[in-house]
Amino acid sequence: MNRKKAGMIAAAVMLPVTAIAGSVAFFFTYAVVRMEKKKKKKKRKKAPAAPKEGEGLTFGCFRDKMEEGTRWFKEQDPEKITLASYDGLKLSAYLLPAEKKSRNVLLLMHGYRCDGFSDFSCLYQFYHDQGYHLLVPHQRSHAESDGKYICFGVKERYDCKMWADYAVRRFGSDCNLYLSGISMGSSTVLMAAGLDLPSNVRGIIADCGFTSPYDIFRHVLNLQFRLPSFPLMNLTELAVKRKAGFDYKAVSTLDVLKTCKIPVLFIHGGKDDFVPTQMTLDNYSACASPKELLIVPEAGHGTSNMAEPERYRETALAFMRKYEK
Repeated sequence: MNRKKAGMIAAAVMLPVTAIAGSVAFFFTYAVVRMEKKKKKKKRKKAPAAPKEGEGLTFGCFRDKMEEGTRWFKEQDPEKITLASYDGLKLSAYLLPAEKKSRNVLLLMHGYRCDGFSDFSCLYQFYHDQGYHLLVPHQRSHAESDGKYICFGVKERYDCKMWADYAVRRFGSDCNLYLSGISMGSSTVLMAAGLDLPSNVRGIIADCGFTSPYDIFRHVLNLQFRLPSFPLMNLTELAVKRKAGFDYKAVSTLDVLKTCKIPVLFIHGGKDDFVPTQMTLDNYSACASPKELLIVPEAGHGTSNMAEPERYRETALAFMRKYEK
């Protein structure tokens, strides 16, 4: 075989290998590595977006309400709290105490690439008016908390337990503590249910969570990139373990829920294409503890509380009051 032919064969072999390696690096960075938000230039305010035909109601449909809710929360001058995670990260949260004496506390865990202000923006005032102390962390690798890698609940579940322990120390051993999460925050609180949580945890509100990091990685790979799971998922798994230090097959909400003893209210948008509604239906089926299910037909990802605010609030409030002690 002459050198020219050998070089052509080598190039033909290296081309797909290079393409796969590049795809793995891109997807790892896209999905796992923290991205700092760039300061946005002031633009003329746009009207809330209308959903496209067949799509669910998105965050863009409720932009004004979300900004109003975030502004309200910040204007209450919540207390900033900083704690060290089990692996040495400095994690931040904001605490807005109830105005009247109360034993009820809500720990609110936000979703993927969001922050502690926006995901629950349209619920803060309602929950606060109902007499709940609000503890709102920024998850690791988001906003004001340290961290380079987003771990999709695998490491965040320990952070959730840390904040739950803090809430009990702060509000007393007889407080009623509820864990609520949206999107990745939902999976975080469900995964945390497999840990030694304080006995004060009376219930969990799990809104549009996924079943495992592996499942959501595979779904996004197909949804947004139209790429097959093999071999990218296998190679990405190696990169995640080596660089980010977690295994995206290490924990599944389905496994946790099979032995769960904490009551769970499951919520999902009926037109959520980012985290399929079926994942919440699977979680609901697996759950061994007392459980309830709310599907909001027209909601997209994370917008159930805005698409049908009255139904959402009535359902959540009735659920929490049912398990108060």
